[in-house]
Amino acid sequence: MNRAAIKQSVFDTLGIILVDKSEIREDATFDDLVLDNEDIKELLDTLGKKFGFTFPDFITTQTTALTMVVDMILLLGRESGRETPSNEGKKSRTRTKPRHRH
Repeated sequence: MNRAAIKQSVFDTLGIILVDKSEIREDATFDDLVLDNEDIKELLDTLGKKFGFTFPDFITTQTTALTMVVDMILLLGRESGRETPSNEGKKSRTRTKPRHRH
C-alpha cells in the first residue's frame, strides 16, 4: 500500500471516530483533533488490526501528528515483511520462462 492509500485509511478511520471532521488533515496532531486517550486507543487498535501490527506505546504518550502515524504504518509494514491488505488478490508479476515444444 502506498503512502496516499495509508493516509486515506487513517483519515477514514478518524472519520468514524470524530464528530467534527473539519480538522482532519495530515499535519494535525491528536491534540488538534481533540482526541482523548480512549479515541487514540480506538484509532491505533483499528489501524493495527487493519495493517496487522501493534503500535509502540510512545505514540500515545506524545503529541503525535497524523504524518507520524502514516510513517509508522509504512515503517512497521516494511519491518514485518508482510504485504499490506491492498496487495491481496493481485497477480504476481514474476515471469515464467516460455516453454519450447520438442
